[in-house]
Amino acid sequence: MTLRLSDEQTEALRRKAEAEHRSMQQVALAAIDAYVHQATPVRRQSVPVTELMTMFEDLPPMSAEAFRADQGRYADAEAYFDAYERVREPGDGE
Repeated sequence: MTLRLSDEQTEALRRKAEAEHRSMQQVALAAIDAYVHQATPVRRQSVPVTELMTMFEDLPPMSAEAFRADQGRYADAEAYFDAYERVREPGDGE
């Protein structure tokens, strides 16, 4: 198998390997292993609405206003991370 990297990817891999005192191959293999062995995010799987309704039928109804008010107590917007989010390139407004 031949893996072709862009110049930027090669340089990033070289820097990472140098910082970790490992070979570029070791770093690349570790990254591939981590990727292929990660669990598929459940939120990306389709679930029929009827199944959801059955799962949550015992919960009391909640208004949209109450739901939004609770978000501030339970949701940590700073901890949000989505592995599928587009990687931002330099110059994308940051």
